Amino acid sequence: IKETREVDPDAYEQIQRSKVYVDEVQDYTQLEILLFFYLGGPNGLFLAGDPAQSVVEGTEFRFEEIRSCGHFVGSVLQKPKTVNVNFRSHSGILNCAGGVLDFMFTHFPGSAKQLKKDAGLFQGSRPGVLSGASINQLNILLSDKLKGAVILTHDDSARHWRRLLNDYKLVYGIREAKGLEFKTVIILDFFREIPPSLQKPWRELVLGRAGQDFERSCPQVGTLLKLLYTGVTRCIEKLFFVETRSSTAGDATMRWLTKKESHGGIAFATRNNINDVEAMSMTSDEFVSEGINNAELAQTAEDLSQAQLLLERAIWCFEQSENIELASKARIHSSSVQFRAELQPPYDEKNANDCAMIEMRAAQLMESLTKEGFLFEAVNIFSSVEPFLSDYTKEELGKRFICKVRLLSEE
Repeated sequence: IKETREVDPDAYEQIQRSKVYVDEVQDYTQLEILLFFYLGGPNGLFLAGDPAQSVVEGTEFRFEEIRSCGHFVGSVLQKPKTVNVNFRSHSGILNCAGGVLDFMFTHFPGSAKQLKKDAGLFQGSRPGVLSGASINQLNILLSDKLKGAVILTHDDSARHWRRLLNDYKLVYGIREAKGLEFKTVIILDFFREIPPSLQKPWRELVLGRAGQDFERSCPQVGTLLKLLYTGVTRCIEKLFFVETRSSTAGDATMRWLTKKESHGGIAFATRNNINDVEAMSMTSDEFVSEGINNAELAQTAEDLSQAQLLLERAIWCFEQSENIELASKARIHSSSVQFRAELQPPYDEKNANDCAMIEMRAAQLMESLTKEGFLFEAVNIFSSVEPFLSDYTKEELGKRFICKVRLLSEE
């Protein structure tokens, strides 16, 4: 881009944007931020983010890096503005998140710039702590009193928990859920699944026994704090920390959360009996909203397996709300994504020799997708089946669908 700007200004003008807005900027590398500067020009860039949520592997974000990128391209940056009013979560959740930030700012000052803690607009209940919950008890809760609650786990454990919880669709890895928000959240076995080598260091941290060189000796704990903070702040109304078994880190954290001296004489969380949790099921409208969120994410997902998982969640949410129309639309979209996944190279012998069946299936799906308004997915199907189509079929499908899609998108 830099070379194009210098040697071919006309071509550069075609890719430059008058304004570039970037959310979750803490997830980007310096090179990607530099790209935003080149695309937006010196005064056309608006960046928003939270350094405490820098949990994407391979990035270690500081706002000072943006200033260095701006200096490199000759841009004069405005002084960063801070927003400390939280419009998502209530005070009960934010106080707990603030306790996590205290650990981060005290013992890992190099990992995130210390800012004022968020203040909520509303009062709300403190998180609940559930210790020793069995898989069977969790399954009962998720099918009744906490139906529709979102489970957050370590990302590499999400598939494992989805299987144990009877293929419960609303299980997310914390990194996967970043940027999303949910009414009711269960952070499941976060502390028990902390690596064995970090169990004791985590205990020393939450019990106030971490030494001055803690950041140098245990840098991985800083990443875990960011993950925990990100998980807590996904919640809007009701948050639970659930540990299925005792662990060094888990036992210490449960004591810290429920200790009255932790926050002005008021504990961050309350201990709950798993059998006495009041019914907090999502309403029909909330299920629909959650389903739509997942369906929209599926449309932009680059990985087909991730898109399929998001659509399975969407279908499940629509079924819970008994919204037959939206469930049907999501199933059509899901069928299309599954079909595309089956056609991904390398092509197996069966697919390559069964072009007639592929053509027929593609035509049926493209017609259904077009009727439901999934125009870009229809184009995706066409691109996926092109290697199997005859010239005549390509021309016919192009006339019947691709031209129609372009006309509709222009409208």
